[in-house]
Amino acid sequence: MTDNADYSTLTERAAWEPKTPKEEREALDKAPLATLRAQPANAQVAALVSGLAQRYRRPSTAKGKAYARDKTLMKHVTAVAAFIADLLAAIESERSEGWLRCSLKKSDYTNQRVTWRMFDAVRQAFTEAGLVEHKPGYPGSYQFDNPGPMVGKLTRYRATSSLLAACEAHGVTPANVRQCFKFDEVMPSELVQLTSPSHKTPNTEKVQQLRAQVAEFNSFLAQHTLTHPQVKVKHLGWVRKFHEASNLQTYRWDKGGRLYSYPRDAECYQHLSEVTRLGMRIDGEGVVEIDISSSYLTIFYAWCDQQLDTDADAYAGILGPSELDRQVAKFWINASFGNGNLLTRWSKEFTEGFRERLAKKGIPPEAFDTKAYPMSLIKKRALQRHPLLERWGGEIRGRVSGWADLMFAESEVIIATMQELIGKGVPSMPVHDSLIVQASKEALAADTLSHQFRAHTGVVPKLSVSRPGF
Repeated sequence: MTDNADYSTLTERAAWEPKTPKEEREALDKAPLATLRAQPANAQVAALVSGLAQRYRRPSTAKGKAYARDKTLMKHVTAVAAFIADLLAAIESERSEGWLRCSLKKSDYTNQRVTWRMFDAVRQAFTEAGLVEHKPGYPGSYQFDNPGPMVGKLTRYRATSSLLAACEAHGVTPANVRQCFKFDEVMPSELVQLTSPSHKTPNTEKVQQLRAQVAEFNSFLAQHTLTHPQVKVKHLGWVRKFHEASNLQTYRWDKGGRLYSYPRDAECYQHLSEVTRLGMRIDGEGVVEIDISSSYLTIFYAWCDQQLDTDADAYAGILGPSELDRQVAKFWINASFGNGNLLTRWSKEFTEGFRERLAKKGIPPEAFDTKAYPMSLIKKRALQRHPLLERWGGEIRGRVSGWADLMFAESEVIIATMQELIGKGVPSMPVHDSLIVQASKEALAADTLSHQFRAHTGVVPKLSVSRPGF
């Protein structure tokens, strides 16, 4: 289900009014989709849900009789539990600031645990009671001359402080929501998705080929086991996501294309730290992670018909000898690729994002001070080492490329490597620009990855291998 599916009521078009500020749009665009499939895991949580269901019943404006039958009340309780669980889980999501996407299309609730009638009652009751705030969605254009937007948006909901306080009083918080509720994890029905902006995936011959490929990956890995001796790790299957489809009639399916593991929560293997991932087992055997060093930079060099020096660290020494210096240079280069142009200032978003990365690398975020690393100095030093970067944002090989083109080139290498390994009976698990394989398959996987990178780009990559304990 994508944003473009929300065609339930034309009253939701009220969101066309004031244009949403850019900083708000980013969080809204990252909102996870409500599954409405969770239920209380213990009596304490059941008491919370039952109490809220009793207190906030169907709004008086809704159709139907009052809750007179226990059966109907139980359905309402089920809907309340599922909605609360998804709202709390959304707070822990990646930069969505607690926003949750909810379809208001009745047909999307057919044969689901929570019916449209029950969800409609809960979302209205919670909104009227001030337990949630919402950002109305809107449908896309139906006709050529329709004055509305071309791409629709699902309605967003977010828990307010009142709902969070009521939950916390019963010991339920966003941090422990997955211990307090049992989530019935399911794979999305669509294995090939369009996002940034979102569209309903068309059923073309090309899409059918892409779906079949992802389905093959999912089917093959389902024959193998993924475990971890210390932590819970999840993987139901992958979905391949493409981006920047402004015109579906001419879209070439060459933007983005990475494989994302589901379910997308904290226990998803792609969300684990590298150290934790290296503790995983595939069919009981330990793993290694093979990474394409300086992946985007190597691909960019290839587009400029040059080979990046694979004997040297592409980021070390640009700003100084420390690991922090290296991380700043690496972030600036990769963030410039993502930005479409070379960065010129430390925005709040970039600063926060970089500090988050430092924390994951084990470097204290407070060690970084933007004043010690002015963008003008970083740019000057980076261009001294990599003068080709001056061409980023301009025409290369007859076209202006962006981050989604780099991502697609990288994804094609990873997917071709996985495909070749499947032919040899070897399971592999991607983490964007790296592959996790059984330790005994390290040499085979590294050779295959290097071969596929050269076949797709024309240049040789520098690979690094992470092993447990190193």
